[in-house]
Amino acid sequence: MANSGYSGYTPEEITRHFLALVMMKYHEALFLLGLIKAPGHELQSPKLEEAAEVIDQLEALKIKTQGNLSLEESRTLDGLLTELRLSYLKTAKDWEKKKEEPETEKKIEKPLETDPEKRRFFKSYG
Repeated sequence: MANSGYSGYTPEEITRHFLALVMMKYHEALFLLGLIKAPGHELQSPKLEEAAEVIDQLEALKIKTQGNLSLEESRTLDGLLTELRLSYLKTAKDWEKKKEEPETEKKIEKPLETDPEKRRFFKSYG
């Protein structure tokens, strides 16, 4: 195989290293969003600003490498960016909602068994 001009790495090795870098940043963003945990640790609260920075870094990587990526690399990066953006929006919305709800106040309007709207979703086995 011909030398690609990158210190003797083959195109396959470069692709593997590129995708490993992208996956590392992807997992970092998921961790900062509080969606995955570090081994031996509990899930953390989302760190939205830090997660946004990692997503922005992947976006910058996409822009700077545009036209130089294989189809596989481009699709992987695009797919992960889409997933991270959607995860960010959902996490931010859920986190905002959680911060607004008082923890001690429980909203019970009607007992479950007397509310026909809620009761219709439960199957009776008796």
